[in-house]
Amino acid sequence: MNDKISSAAFKCRGLFWTLFAIGFLIYPGSFSAARYCAGFVLVVAGQLLRFWAAGYIPQYRTEVIGAPELITSGPYSYIRNPLYAGNFIMGFGWALMAGFGWLTAFCAAFFLLYCVVIIPAEEKFLEGKFGAKYSAYKEKTSALIPLSFPKTAEQDRKFDFKAAWACERYSIRTHVIVTVLLTARLLFSR
Repeated sequence: MNDKISSAAFKCRGLFWTLFAIGFLIYPGSFSAARYCAGFVLVVAGQLLRFWAAGYIPQYRTEVIGAPELITSGPYSYIRNPLYAGNFIMGFGWALMAGFGWLTAFCAAFFLLYCVVIIPAEEKFLEGKFGAKYSAYKEKTSALIPLSFPKTAEQDRKFDFKAAWACERYSIRTHVIVTVLLTARLLFSR
């Protein structure tokens, strides 16, 4: 993938969520209590995964790809991209709440943006910066879906609640607002 495209996609990745939130709110599907409940559980699970991941890494809200150190503990011992996995789980939950039509659109867009553009660009950066250490980590740890469960983490990094809160409070607030607005839109469009 072209570095300019990857850089632009990384810089504007928040716009992806804004566009889907607007779409969910303008064109919600029909309300289904079962779909709504399942989607709500996924939204909460995705946010919890993001919060857990944020407690292990230094400040991650940047406009350029970077990493001051390679983190391999906590959720990073199970998957290389727990923040993106959390994003996917939340987005899937919102799409499920909004209706089955949104599931296909969301999954396709997420796959193209994250799996084809952003993650490969980040991995190229990490391989360049951390070399064999990252390559070994990449070989034994899947990108988004845990395929194995390590007995111990290679790193002794501990979860930092204050760091997680500092990084995620904006996301949590935004996710609560989107969930409330989507709920209201679904309930009042019946």
